[in-house]
Amino acid sequence: PRLGGPAPVGSYLLGDSIGLSIGPLLSVYGYPVTAIVGQSLNETYLREHLTTDTAQQAPSWIIELGTNNRGNPADVARLEAWIDLVDSLRVRQQVYWITPYRPPTYRGGLSAWTLDSFDAELARLADARPWLSVIDYASLARQNPQWFDADGAHLHPDSAGHQVRGRDTARKAPAVRDRSVP
Repeated sequence: PRLGGPAPVGSYLLGDSIGLSIGPLLSVYGYPVTAIVGQSLNETYLREHLTTDTAQQAPSWIIELGTNNRGNPADVARLEAWIDLVDSLRVRQQVYWITPYRPPTYRGGLSAWTLDSFDAELARLADARPWLSVIDYASLARQNPQWFDADGAHLHPDSAGHQVRGRDTARKAPAVRDRSVP
């Protein structure tokens, strides 16, 4: 929901390097993007960036974080506190959280856990919060393993996977007025 007239910016995306990869597409639709390579979900990052003028003026927020977290039981247990922090920082914003995904071929330092429990907890928590919506990228990614290198080293999808992720996000989170998303 919006208060007053149209926001001067589209939805504000806060993310990691995958956010940087879909950033150019989202910028075309007026979405400001703040993202850092290798960034994990944590209180400091949320607090530092969601309190900026750009974030506070945005009609909604897109959170693209979690891929660089372990996804272990401790992370899953912390998720509710992180979501409660997001709630405490927002003025009126609807929040869209993109489910993180790591392909089963990934063999890096975070490979001890999948993100399935994290994503399930995110969906459970969103069900109880009308201001929080989940953009289920993980299901799309599972159905499209060709988006990911089979080398076991990469978490990023290829350009086709980024295009789908960016367009799906842009269709679900409000853009600047008069900029339609194909």
